[in-house]
Amino acid sequence: MTTPARSALPEGRYGPRRRSGRRPLVVTALVAIGVVVLAWILWVVVESRSPVQWTDVGFDIVSNERVDVTYDVHKPKDATVTCTLRALDRSKGLVGTTDVVVGPSRSDATRRTDTVRTSALAVTGFVQTCAVSGGSSGS
Repeated sequence: MTTPARSALPEGRYGPRRRSGRRPLVVTALVAIGVVVLAWILWVVVESRSPVQWTDVGFDIVSNERVDVTYDVHKPKDATVTCTLRALDRSKGLVGTTDVVVGPSRSDATRRTDTVRTSALAVTGFVQTCAVSGGSSGS
């Protein structure tokens, strides 16, 4: 049994033949760029995971000089974290801020109510951020 011979493409019908010298270089470069981008995305995801999370529960405007902020902090039991609390006025201007240290506890979750002293009447109080402090940490 014989196999039919391959017929050659008609000359000039499909344009000039490509040279194969550059294509492997381009493919290699694109793969390298893809690997670098993927590694960077993975690094960002791993670095952005924090062992500390918080949830605002509420606030109480006590007076023109004080807002009490209630919030839950979820952290490793032996970690010490610092939370920054903020108070804003009706035009969203900052009228008070304080840093609160939340030390080691018996539970991963802690409910706190802390005071933010204000320079004017505030309309809201909230946790801006919580992060593991220097010293003892759970990680």
